[in-house]
Amino acid sequence: MPDTGHTKSNGKEHKMSATKIVKDAIEERIAKKKKKQAEAEAKITPKKGSIATKTTVSATDIKQAKTSNQLDEMQRRIDDMPDGNIKTAYQKMLTAQRDRFEKMQSAEVDTMTRKQQQSARDKKMKKEMKPLPMPFNKGGMSSHKGNFDMRKGGMFAK
Repeated sequence: MPDTGHTKSNGKEHKMSATKIVKDAIEERIAKKKKKQAEAEAKITPKKGSIATKTTVSATDIKQAKTSNQLDEMQRRIDDMPDGNIKTAYQKMLTAQRDRFEKMQSAEVDTMTRKQQQSARDKKMKKEMKPLPMPFNKGGMSSHKGNFDMRKGGMFAK
């Protein structure tokens, strides 16, 4: 059914005013424009939101995220510098720092993965693993009775 600018309520047809239609069209255009502008800004503007939104984040993770942001900021500053020896030196320094940072992060991931796998295996094997019987006495701590003064022979004095 074509839109004629009429609305029905309670079986009666009412004609919408022209100003209402124009006003709705303008509001719709403004909303579209704002949405488009927000999308464009989101592409340009670096995000500064919190990284801890719904998950528990350790202090180490937050520190690493800040370090990563600082490295990115430094890269942007270096990119803005005029070409020359200083820019080259800074770039080498930053590249070395970024390599160390990424190496440290990958080592942490490997360690975490190993620990998770080991704990999962330990849980699985807990029922099957039993300590072996030992064919000797375990021994223990020596008695703490008496005087252990080294000037008087220490633990071995009687």
